[in-house]
Amino acid sequence: MNRALSVVPVRRQLTNGLSVHIFPESEFHHTFVSCTVPYGSIHDSGLPGRAHFLEHMMFANPDQQPVKPILHSLGASTSALTRYDVTTYQLACTGELQKSIDVFMRMLASPYFTPLHIEEERAAILQELSMFADQPSWQSLQQLTRMMYGEQHPIALDVAGTQDSVHLVTPDVLYEAYNTYYVTSQMSVTVIGPVDTENIIHILEQFPERGKYMADDKYASKFNPAKASEPKKQRYVELEMDSPLPLIRLGFRADTGMSLTEQVACMIGLEALLGDTSDFQTNGLKSGLLHYGGTWDHYYRREFAFSTMCSYSSDPASLYNELEDVCEDIQTGTFTPVHMEYARMRWLSKYYTSWDSLKQRCMHISEHDVIGSDYTELGAIAHSLTEEDISRAITKIAVPARLHMVVIR
Repeated sequence: MNRALSVVPVRRQLTNGLSVHIFPESEFHHTFVSCTVPYGSIHDSGLPGRAHFLEHMMFANPDQQPVKPILHSLGASTSALTRYDVTTYQLACTGELQKSIDVFMRMLASPYFTPLHIEEERAAILQELSMFADQPSWQSLQQLTRMMYGEQHPIALDVAGTQDSVHLVTPDVLYEAYNTYYVTSQMSVTVIGPVDTENIIHILEQFPERGKYMADDKYASKFNPAKASEPKKQRYVELEMDSPLPLIRLGFRADTGMSLTEQVACMIGLEALLGDTSDFQTNGLKSGLLHYGGTWDHYYRREFAFSTMCSYSSDPASLYNELEDVCEDIQTGTFTPVHMEYARMRWLSKYYTSWDSLKQRCMHISEHDVIGSDYTELGAIAHSLTEEDISRAITKIAVPARLHMVVIR
């Protein structure tokens, strides 16, 4: 039994190729829609930031009317996010749902790029790049990925691109990206809220089919790992950014190609070993080595895989040495059952909390769908894992050679 599912979702592959998941949640007032495209920053190593620039430009309209004010007048709002490997567009609505979804989907079907609009958006993105350059947490993540994967690996490049690459974007560049990646058979739409399922399907069926249907491989990445440079052997790096208290970001590079069961086992194992239920964080907070408990983020994909946590420390070098000791100990020791169960319950609480947020659930389901996994199954997998499963996973990932730390001072 999947304990997260309060309703039975409707899953369809529409005639236009769209993969659709609908959760009719009658007790809610909001309706959320997510549309995810399997296209992100790692697919643009030749022109960093193109996917992000395209996401910004998709809110333009051929009739010259900005989409967001139109949706606001209908009682809806929209946003978007570009990640390493996907781009997700979201719609939130408490007003005229049918008209709002129609506007939202027509926006995604009708790219409109003019030199004037591109120049306006270019200025906004350049400002965004400057803002990210001043954020220690973001800079620490960029440095961590460079240490794990090498300077030229696509994941080490800023999602928004560079000052130089942003200046190279033209209408033709964006149209080429749209026509290559915005293929309906690779896109996924999730709808959650007080909706009529058949009505939603009818609306989504109007979305024009784009590209060739690829039933055997929905996620056709253009990423070529053979072109990426080898990572440097640095595992501890300090950067200066005038931080009042040293920010630390640690991470473990994992193996790609892990099954969903192995991924969940790694997440729970890291929670048990170094998460906020662990002796490591408890002792670190007591001693002052950690100034607040960090939360783990996990990125397990076909092209890359790593886990990372961000916190603050008054003595990062000592903290790193302790982390190495913990990693060495785990290779010969085992978790106590109580630590595993605490970690499992902690991980499950975060997972089920994401289900209470319609926006988060909507986004997670569509994003997992386009990369070939099922977010709705993660809870059941976590419940089914044995102590041996978790121990085996954490012993594999938590080794000193996989540990990296970035310090921002």
